[in-house]
Amino acid sequence: MDEKGYIFTADAALALVVVIVFTVTVVSYTMLPMYMGQDHQHLEAMADSALQTMEQDGTLRYASIMAVNNSTTANSDSADFLNESLQTLIPSGIGYKITMNPGTVVSADNKGVPGTPTYSTDVVTRVRVISGPEEGWWGRAWYKSEPVEFTNQQINLTTTAWMFHNWLTNFPTWSGTGLRTNLYWGGGSSASSITFPIPSGATLLNASFIQGSASTRRTTGTTQQAFGTNTVVNSNPAIVTNPDQFTFLNRRVDSSERMFNYQGIIPISSLNPGNNNFYVRFLTNDNFNYNMPWFSILATYTTNITVPINVTTDRLFFPNAAGLAVNREVDLGNGTGYGRIYDLATGQVSNLNTLRMISWADMKGHDHTYSDGIPFVITDIPGNNRGSAVCVEQTFSVPSTSNILDAYVVVNSWGATDKTLVEVWSSDSSTWRTVFNSFDLDGNDYTDRGDGYGNLPGIIYIGNELRQGASNKVRITAWDDVPSNDYDLVGLQDCFTVLSTSDFKVKWDTYPFNSHQASGNTETQDQTFTITSDSQKAMLFLGTGLNTRNVRVTYAGTSQELYNGPSTFSLDLASIDAEKKFNRITTSNSTATNYTLVPGTYNLRVTITGPRYAWESGDDNYGYGDYGVASIFSGTRIVVINPQIQNEWSATMGPNPEIAIQNAILQLNDTYKRSHNNNPIPSTIPIYTSALYTGNTPNSVPVRLELWKQ
Repeated sequence: MDEKGYIFTADAALALVVVIVFTVTVVSYTMLPMYMGQDHQHLEAMADSALQTMEQDGTLRYASIMAVNNSTTANSDSADFLNESLQTLIPSGIGYKITMNPGTVVSADNKGVPGTPTYSTDVVTRVRVISGPEEGWWGRAWYKSEPVEFTNQQINLTTTAWMFHNWLTNFPTWSGTGLRTNLYWGGGSSASSITFPIPSGATLLNASFIQGSASTRRTTGTTQQAFGTNTVVNSNPAIVTNPDQFTFLNRRVDSSERMFNYQGIIPISSLNPGNNNFYVRFLTNDNFNYNMPWFSILATYTTNITVPINVTTDRLFFPNAAGLAVNREVDLGNGTGYGRIYDLATGQVSNLNTLRMISWADMKGHDHTYSDGIPFVITDIPGNNRGSAVCVEQTFSVPSTSNILDAYVVVNSWGATDKTLVEVWSSDSSTWRTVFNSFDLDGNDYTDRGDGYGNLPGIIYIGNELRQGASNKVRITAWDDVPSNDYDLVGLQDCFTVLSTSDFKVKWDTYPFNSHQASGNTETQDQTFTITSDSQKAMLFLGTGLNTRNVRVTYAGTSQELYNGPSTFSLDLASIDAEKKFNRITTSNSTATNYTLVPGTYNLRVTITGPRYAWESGDDNYGYGDYGVASIFSGTRIVVINPQIQNEWSATMGPNPEIAIQNAILQLNDTYKRSHNNNPIPSTIPIYTSALYTGNTPNSVPVRLELWKQ
């Protein structure tokens, strides 16, 4: 068939024409072993995401049409077009090679680009077969975008500021005569404050705490009750809770012990950004033996990050869920049942009247009916027997015109929660993909502590797991380990996904740390990141353990300390580098507010320190003076932003080249309007267009993408 092609320049105000819609069938599969650690998993997700984006925005189709265009530069034009897209989608410092065969082999890569690693033995490969477009004309319209400005974007967050999950009497100070004589947590016989952080620079909106209590009778003829508490925050007047203000939950299985819960408010006037402290004094009655099974502090606040002006950030909330489930009908106090449902809005308890139970093998990685927030029992958990669990799920769509820049899940678990599983639905393989688990799973090293007890996020990065032009699903499961019959209350409260998107192709490079729980009091990880000549922002976002006492950030292998203090939400690395006159990633004349980044590849080190004492957080080190355990999560990530957007373009079909081009210009204008208050593309911005005939393109085109990291 003869080659047919036209190149045009056009005005942005061409008239509306009906767009011809066609359907593309996509097949994808994996070329390499599935389980090779978290770094490999990040690359897998990145490759899937890049191919999905390039399919959705028309890059793969248009590149295949260009390749068979019979012009002398067809192959190189197609390769350049693929490179332009991948340079935006793949973070600098990650090697890539893409190959497609629409009748002639086209290959593009970033080998030789500064910062690109040499070929690695650990290579992720993804192959996708797209169906070619129907016969007709494919029009394309584009303009060269100017650099965009940055703006401060306000984000509202609710995060867990501190969490204890264990039996307080498991720790030596309280293991003898218990809470009746050792009346303070922390401390024991006298008050000793526990430190917890509120992110620096945050504006507090509200704060709350959740207090658990357990009791058994010492004398007959008395009705069991909770202890009372005086909760003292930052030396302010105590928050007094009387025993009758606690909600009765249940009598434990095969035990006379009764469980209670209280939800309280902490006045924001009692808190401040940075380090805070608290202690609890127990108000007890000699008729009972007491125990404390859980305690949590949640804080809601606003913070600011600097982003390009055309970035939209949304918070997508999960439903709240709390309760406990047991594996058979038993007397739970005030009636028999299979568990209790706890209403977080009212603090009221209702009975669970049906058996809800599923095995780990049937739950993990599969659709199931237990993600409705109602408690259930998990059986045959690896390394343990059972769990009392709740699970919540959310579904949301990302338009095909929106580019996913950043996304993370904030998990706020409480009560007796010991472990957590976070999964994301993969639209590529129609399966649930694990992005975090408390114990080691599927070849991923999540913990150095065997069973992963207390390895609780936190913030988990999922930006490379989501797909544009698709329905996305995220699922959180939290459970209490049940080694015998101690089925206890667990809860998920104010969990949400944060999603940042743009209709423009902003280069937003993300370098996540691995989720990992240490065996001791410190966890140290290094992460390499690359700055290019176009980069203008280098940020570190932190997602640390719920019991983090301190965060230290340095350039790896140096004494240059960028930060040393309480856990916070984010750090402007370039601003700190310039302010401290390190000038490692900034020029020598840079200031904290006006800096220029220096291209290169750098290595950042983050060291997390856990509690001084295990009894502060409930970590299972039970000796006198034992330290708590440190952990870091993939929500800790370096972000390098390049606001210099490449060609903004759109492509559509039409029955002839003129209409195909008009359709493409219309679509390009619609994209521009969404980010510019419905204003069209200004006449001062030249629009370039082209049209190619699709008849030379085969019915199916295989595309292969390889990614690797040093």
